[in-house]
Amino acid sequence: MENEITKQCVEAISSSEMYTAIASASAAVVAAALAFFSYLLSKKIYDEIKSDEEVIAGPLVHPGLANREHDKCLLMFTLFNKSKRKTHIDSIKAFDSKGDEIEATWSTRIDNVGNIQDPTGLIGVIDNVNVFIRRNDGEKFDKTTLKIRHSFSDVSLVVTFEPFKRWQ
Repeated sequence: MENEITKQCVEAISSSEMYTAIASASAAVVAAALAFFSYLLSKKIYDEIKSDEEVIAGPLVHPGLANREHDKCLLMFTLFNKSKRKTHIDSIKAFDSKGDEIEATWSTRIDNVGNIQDPTGLIGVIDNVNVFIRRNDGEKFDKTTLKIRHSFSDVSLVVTFEPFKRWQ
């Protein structure tokens, strides 16, 4: 009799362990499925938030200073931020037609003769901002490519200046 009670207890424990194992495995499968769906939802939300993050550059032009010699070594363009979030411009590099980098300084302000004012190396853009870039050697800008790095993308925004394009 004692042996039979022991046998029934062992069977009861074995069946309850089996039910517990099945319940645990089922819970793990459900948790994994919910985690996967949660990841998909967060990815969709992230992509939707990032979809409006765009920076657009207007055409590169000389700003039209009174002194024409000072005007030729200076370019101006407008940056437009299409997002509701602020973006930051942390690098603007200029390259000549051969691809060689041009030493230049940039800022959002110039004085009346075209000297760059407050060249901080960082510009915050909420809506739009005018940006001035001046060659450090004082030479005129010929065909020039600007690479503008901003906080919305790892890919630089590329803008090209062709001085005689508007005459064609």
